[in-house]
Amino acid sequence: MTISQTKSDQLRPSDDNGLGAIIHVGPGRRSEAIERLVGTISGDRVAVDRFLHYAKANAIRLDGLWSRLDRAGGLAFSVLVVPSPGRTAMVFSSRPASSRQIPAIAGLIDHACRQLSGWNVNLAQALIEPAERAEQEAFTSAGFTELSLLSYLERPLSSSDAVPAPQWPPSVRIEPYAETLHDDLVRALEASYERTLDCPGLYGLRTTADIIAGHMATGQFVESLWTILRMADEPVGALLLNPFPGHRTAELVYLGLAPAARGCGLGRKLLRYGLGLLKKRRERALTLAVDERNTPALALYRSEGFRPLVQRVALIRPLGRPPDQPAR
Repeated sequence: MTISQTKSDQLRPSDDNGLGAIIHVGPGRRSEAIERLVGTISGDRVAVDRFLHYAKANAIRLDGLWSRLDRAGGLAFSVLVVPSPGRTAMVFSSRPASSRQIPAIAGLIDHACRQLSGWNVNLAQALIEPAERAEQEAFTSAGFTELSLLSYLERPLSSSDAVPAPQWPPSVRIEPYAETLHDDLVRALEASYERTLDCPGLYGLRTTADIIAGHMATGQFVESLWTILRMADEPVGALLLNPFPGHRTAELVYLGLAPAARGCGLGRKLLRYGLGLLKKRRERALTLAVDERNTPALALYRSEGFRPLVQRVALIRPLGRPPDQPAR
């Protein structure tokens, strides 16, 4: 069943201790639902139009909208779910204005997530500002658990960057990704997940194939910007960079090493190799997200010129059976 096959504006009977009924929002009430989602005052067309323009520019589907009715039949709260490649979905919700609204919003989030289980989505995710405690409580009340506090970092890029070219040890070599190396990339990623400090709570929730599909769908996939690191010819690390042409930025989608390759400076060399690749391109900044508990990675990025932008609390809710190992 796909999102487009769900009947629009279908009422779910009122439950949750008498809270308003839940409807799946069709095109006719989409603007009203988005007003509730972004927290604007009723009739704020500027904010709604800005959201709609952003959604269109970024190919964000809006047929995953659910809302709760108020007593007058208006829309009180909204939730938007956006499925992504790799069988994941991002969940966005109205923010509770008070603790009294948390049960109504939590029930709406839970209802939306239950629909996702039929849409080939195995993992729901949400990113929330750390100060939004009531919003976090609404998600945790809906079955989400806190995964990590993510720090988003950025480093300016310039053709005049004096980034030292890495000198690789004799046993180490790097290789640009190609479709024929897909199995080697899988092995490198799976090796890097062992004892990882990067969101370890994700381990076992997704197959490696789904993870790679998600990475490829982030920004623009450019084969030459993905790199496999080998040690004694064994794939033990990967660096994945994806550009965002419309913003003239790139994202460090993933950087990871197997335990045998850690602690000897290869992470720094691999990062600098990636900066060298970007030096030849038009991007003006490199961004990334890192788990705040991953202190070695944070130290590396800060020492290489990355500066903090924002922080977000990452929450997850598994929706299906855990995949067979090895996975993350």
